[in-house]
Amino acid sequence: MLATSYLLCFQSSYMEDGFLEHFLSLRGCSFLSQLILGEGFRGPFSDQKALGMIRMDTTFCNFPVVDQELLREALLSIKGLSSLMTGPIAHPIEKAIVGQLIETLQCLLVSEVENPELRDAFDSTTEYDEENNTTSIPGTPLVSGFTKASTLPQMASGPNSPSDLYAFANPILPGDLGVVFDKIDWENLTTAPPGAPYPLQSFIAVMAILTIFSTWPHDGLMHVFDPTNQLGNVVMAHFCAIRFVLSPLSAPRNALTTPIRATAQWSARIIAAIDDDESGEWAQYVEWPKKILRCMEECIEKHKGFTMEGVRDMLLRDPGAFKEGRGRNY
Repeated sequence: MLATSYLLCFQSSYMEDGFLEHFLSLRGCSFLSQLILGEGFRGPFSDQKALGMIRMDTTFCNFPVVDQELLREALLSIKGLSSLMTGPIAHPIEKAIVGQLIETLQCLLVSEVENPELRDAFDSTTEYDEENNTTSIPGTPLVSGFTKASTLPQMASGPNSPSDLYAFANPILPGDLGVVFDKIDWENLTTAPPGAPYPLQSFIAVMAILTIFSTWPHDGLMHVFDPTNQLGNVVMAHFCAIRFVLSPLSAPRNALTTPIRATAQWSARIIAAIDDDESGEWAQYVEWPKKILRCMEECIEKHKGFTMEGVRDMLLRDPGAFKEGRGRNY
């Protein structure tokens, strides 16, 4: 049953109308995984060591510096939502998603201020715990945004494990989300944290959004996916745009061959729902996601099988495509 849920989740990622189904299937994976862990059910997955952890071939060594203007454009677009997000209409799940999106972006900004304490921690010797199948840093620092449930692989070198994979808390299982929405500094949203960039922390924030979708109460999930909920549409438009731009940088190698057509179609449906709103007041909040969508659609029009690897190459070689809302120039 768990394998079937994973297959449905994978299948829906290729479907034009599979956005909600994708995360509902992910919730099924979460529910069944919690049953296996909590009830001790026997089966092929119950014998897997450390089901609460996942190991990935993603790497944070020599992580590229992301175009800073592009990151600040995204943060300024989210800053434009501040009055809505701090007002009475914002739902807790929308606040949680926005908090993690801000963390994702801010941690990729480049700071001119050093943070020796955190750097020393990341420069420590990586420890591999064979019994629990995890890789971690001794004396992990308490930094806003790192989740308690996550172990932190060393950023400067590969993990010291037999399979040469990084270990992370499984995002489909409940965990501490780390970011407190009420502590967001809206006035200084485009200011880099001291010592940044922190690509690992940015990745953990992205993973935390999956935790939100897979473990949040069902009513909250349906609220943010309700096409008549325009604030939810605005939040999800930003989520789609940011995930489209940044996820290829930390994706496992075998995931880079994934076509992006469905992702573009999901984003287009969300933005169409905003544009169809009779009041016309919501379109102003998605100008940046619309620009990213135009870039996506032009790339797909020129290259029908455009993949995540193409997005990654474009981000490194032609970041202006995202900022100008066009296809790549090479």
